[in-house]
Amino acid sequence: MAGCFGAITFFPSLREENVIPFLTFFLIAAFFYVLASLRVDHDRTPLLLIWGLAILFRLVLLFTLPTLSDDVYRYLWDGHLVGLGVNPYSYPVNSAVLDRFETAFRALVNNPWMASPYLPAAQAYFFTVNHLFPHSPFAFQASAMALDLGVGWFVMDMLKLLNSPRRRTLIYLWNPLVVVEFAHGAHVDALMLFLMVASFWLLLRVGPEDSHKKLKLSISTLSLAAATLTKLIPALISPLFFRRWGWQRLLVYFLLLVGVIGVFGYSSGFGLTGKASGSGLFGALRIYALYWNYNSSVYHWLETLLSGYQTPGAVPVDLVGQGSVRFAKGISLSLILISTIAAGVLAWKIDDPQKSNFRQRSINLMRLAMVPLGAYLLFTTTIHPWYVTVVLPITPFLLPLQAENSKLSRFIWPWIYFSCSVALSYTTYADPQNLREFYSIRQLEYIPFYLLLVWASYPCLAQGFIFLKNKCRVIINAVL
Repeated sequence: MAGCFGAITFFPSLREENVIPFLTFFLIAAFFYVLASLRVDHDRTPLLLIWGLAILFRLVLLFTLPTLSDDVYRYLWDGHLVGLGVNPYSYPVNSAVLDRFETAFRALVNNPWMASPYLPAAQAYFFTVNHLFPHSPFAFQASAMALDLGVGWFVMDMLKLLNSPRRRTLIYLWNPLVVVEFAHGAHVDALMLFLMVASFWLLLRVGPEDSHKKLKLSISTLSLAAATLTKLIPALISPLFFRRWGWQRLLVYFLLLVGVIGVFGYSSGFGLTGKASGSGLFGALRIYALYWNYNSSVYHWLETLLSGYQTPGAVPVDLVGQGSVRFAKGISLSLILISTIAAGVLAWKIDDPQKSNFRQRSINLMRLAMVPLGAYLLFTTTIHPWYVTVVLPITPFLLPLQAENSKLSRFIWPWIYFSCSVALSYTTYADPQNLREFYSIRQLEYIPFYLLLVWASYPCLAQGFIFLKNKCRVIINAVL
């Protein structure tokens, strides 16, 4: 794996003619990562070796220039504007109003016709990093790497708290997607993950008789609020925390979101109405919701089915009209919301102190987070590879605890496969003059993934069928 990451550093760019060689080395690393994950409970790999190699993998890629994604230049631009007291939601990057703030990297910012799509906590992060290390993509790579390793530490410590082997943190730390997207790509998702996992870690640190219980729960609330104000995705797991937080802290969580969003939106506008110009706090996110469509699975199949227009990429709205596209988006959004509500209801039931011990309830909450986060990845309209990192800190907890007969352990393999196969979508950048998606790539990404999901679901479905069968038999006997 270290050799594969080292080979990647010899390419000046990972796009265009270097996409296929990059993916070759990435998939070789992924193969050995899967082998290591399969053997993690059999080989007593020392923690020092696991961490030493995890750091080595990242250090190798840290000194590459981010080329798989140009998001880092948006981070630099936003941090630059905030440092000058300019609201990054007020004007698109190419606005003449901002010409007096010109920098060398302004021309490299993607989608320059939009203002920033990133929420206030992300802006605070951009400002801090850019203030400490002005105009440095390397600083954002190093920051993402540090946050990523922090996530690995949280995962390891939670495994210890749950009496699960700490070496299972390898499943997160050695994942090639995590290594590439943070040490090379510098994505702000590292901050979101750090804050989200920290919120879980604090919940696990609150024992039944903890004298600092209220403080830890309050910090957990603040941490998840900050994660949500980085990217909105962590809001999907907030219902899981209700029973432990209590309604007061859940209210504080939502008030924090509303308050911070209100302050920033007041001066720049919210961008939710009128022409979709990309300005305002949610202006860029509104365009994202209306028009972005890339590398999705269920949504893409719904869109092509309802429109009758077969294409490997996005269905052209100008040809098929808005009706079928909006209907597909409505179905996908409904499925995400249903999954979130269902997870919240289940969390309330399984986190009952009268039904099981603290350790079992805690790991069940961790596992349950896969439901809304996984649903988001299954049903959303756009899947860039780094989006998949949101579920990867949870994967080590799918493996059974000692003396536990869990049927959920199978679910680790679909997500490990997907975290490796999603990188194939980078083939879109092989020809910069003709950016497009491919039928074969989507099939390689998703068909084995869904087959593995069906395989993983079989024991649970079989148990559910037997349960329903017995219930029906009892009801029929009672009636007769």
